[in-house]
Amino acid sequence: MNRVSIHRRAQRLLPAAIETNGLLHFGTSPGQLEEVLLGSMFDCTAQGLMVLRLAGQTAVAIQRQGLAFFEQAHVARAGLQQQVPAHYGVWRRLALDGEDFAEVVVSSDAMTAWRGSGFIAASVDKRAWLAVLPVERLVVYGWLN
Repeated sequence: MNRVSIHRRAQRLLPAAIETNGLLHFGTSPGQLEEVLLGSMFDCTAQGLMVLRLAGQTAVAIQRQGLAFFEQAHVARAGLQQQVPAHYGVWRRLALDGEDFAEVVVSSDAMTAWRGSGFIAASVDKRAWLAVLPVERLVVYGWLN
């Protein structure tokens, strides 16, 4: 499976409002971004993650609307392998400006240590999560099990 087909499949896991235009990272990396983002939500570690490039027009819309942008972003476009689409719970603002976040690094040239704010939601079944970082133009999708 190539990067383009992985990106197409990954888009199915996102709500329609969240447009992306490329896959930046796919895989597992213990001790990196997913542990920081998941720590307070699930008290466990993710089994994998994908980092996607957020489309420019979507990043601008999120920066203008803030949390209101996500009011209609609760259902994934489709499910994978005959599964129902994921339903995401309440979106929250995620502030990434403390010292705990200074060393966050994903093993991809597209993302290094960063600070700022973003938005995060977990799937209702607690098996997946989404983080959207509009300034960095990133979408991080993590899954459990």
